[in-house]
Amino acid sequence: MSITKTENAQIEFGTYYIAGKRTMATTNREMTDNPIVHRIVNLIEEQGKKERDLTDYLGISPGTMSKWKYDGSNVYLKYIEGICEYLETTPNYLFYGKDEEGRLSPAEKDMIRIYRKLDSGRKKCVRDTLKYFEYGIDDKEQ
Repeated sequence: MSITKTENAQIEFGTYYIAGKRTMATTNREMTDNPIVHRIVNLIEEQGKKERDLTDYLGISPGTMSKWKYDGSNVYLKYIEGICEYLETTPNYLFYGKDEEGRLSPAEKDMIRIYRKLDSGRKKCVRDTLKYFEYGIDDKEQ
């Protein structure tokens, strides 16, 4: 059995069994107006990533993400930390759209990546050094 789609035909959302395989067919539904979901989708597109890769990273089904996008489900809230890690952003950006605090430059991302690999003693050394530069050095003294 085969299903063909003509130019003017629209397939209703549902589950179909074709040649013994479960297949999902969707209509051209509009995405929810939730700004958090829009920011997630925009970041995926801007970074050239795929929604499927995000769902794999989070360990969820693509159908779960479809619920966020089209049904207004807010289940994504329990995955916010993983979403932020994958998209290299912060909850502040996703929730409020604050670009200056939520988006990191490539150099900042690299520093964070390196910092996360350090043991606790070296992390303390980095923090102490940054505090020194922030509070204890004057450009005119050099």
